[in-house]
Amino acid sequence: MSVLLVNRKARFEYEIIETFQAGLSLSGHMVKQIRNKRVQLDGVFIIYQKQTGQLQMLNFGSELIRENVALLLNKKEQKTIQTALLEKRITCIPLQIKQIGRWLKADIALVKGKKQFDKKESIKKRDLDRDQRRENSDRY
Repeated sequence: MSVLLVNRKARFEYEIIETFQAGLSLSGHMVKQIRNKRVQLDGVFIIYQKQTGQLQMLNFGSELIRENVALLLNKKEQKTIQTALLEKRITCIPLQIKQIGRWLKADIALVKGKKQFDKKESIKKRDLDRDQRRENSDRY
């Protein structure tokens, strides 16, 4: 298993409620772009059309070709995600795309957006943790 793409801003911008692993229905040129890491996950979100989940606004290549990619989930997971998306302030985003064997899988998450003060608290917590690690490493 190797991680190909990571949505770096996701954990800072959103509070993660639940995660799922979904297969991706891709064509050949899409797989090649993902393996060459020419795809961006910033601004990508998941919508449901005709009872199937799709990655919306996935940017391929330098020409900013935007395409929708179908997600492969079982019915129970689809039902869970669809009912959660009906709630207020909950959305679904991809966290990372990884290669498992010869298959490409996406880790997707149900998330709730953080407010500005939540983001400031997470920055403070990160700084305090970093200072504590420095102090512990200086002692030894």
